[in-house]
Amino acid sequence: MKTRDRILLTALTLFNEEGEQNVTTVDIANEMDISPGNLYYHFKGKESIIESLYAQFDADFSQLLQQSEIAEMSLENHWYFMYVIFEEIHKYRFFYLNQTDILQRYQDIGRRFKRLVKQKVKTIELLCKSLIEANALSDSLVGSQQLAENISFTLLYWFPYQQLINPSADYDKIIHAGVYQILSLIVPYAQLEDHSIAQSLLSIYHARI
Repeated sequence: MKTRDRILLTALTLFNEEGEQNVTTVDIANEMDISPGNLYYHFKGKESIIESLYAQFDADFSQLLQQSEIAEMSLENHWYFMYVIFEEIHKYRFFYLNQTDILQRYQDIGRRFKRLVKQKVKTIELLCKSLIEANALSDSLVGSQQLAENISFTLLYWFPYQQLINPSADYDKIIHAGVYQILSLIVPYAQLEDHSIAQSLLSIYHARI
């Protein structure tokens, strides 16, 4: 692995585990057992590291959303997709755990992150509409945009919330609990023939919490 990639991976690990605000470039260099000058050769400061990490996250997450928009998914696959989203957020969770501070300090990241959140809401709304068209959800769900926003809100703040109330929980349980929370939002709208599937999914995720 190239030094630049190792720096990003080490920084991501430290930011996630210790909080971005508590980690310096010297800490990253020490963790890698390289000189601060070597790190500075690749990145001129912590700001450029954070910007590079966000660029990775933005690209990966955008691709994930775009793929879901063109895929034909069953009810089960929709919720597997939610699990994958939670995994991607967890991978870069320091953005979410300290998002207010980071977005204030890095205005360009803030603008890009807002666009990504809007894209996420749009994608989830399209998924809800596709489930209605496939008769998996009742067409009585007239507020698909509102439901999409509620799901996106859960995705946006799930990890900060869990860190506050359950900081010692392992990430598998946190992710399963998050998927369960989202499933609970949509189960009331499941059509009769798909309601048992939705209930089974709830039972599976609840058992893993």
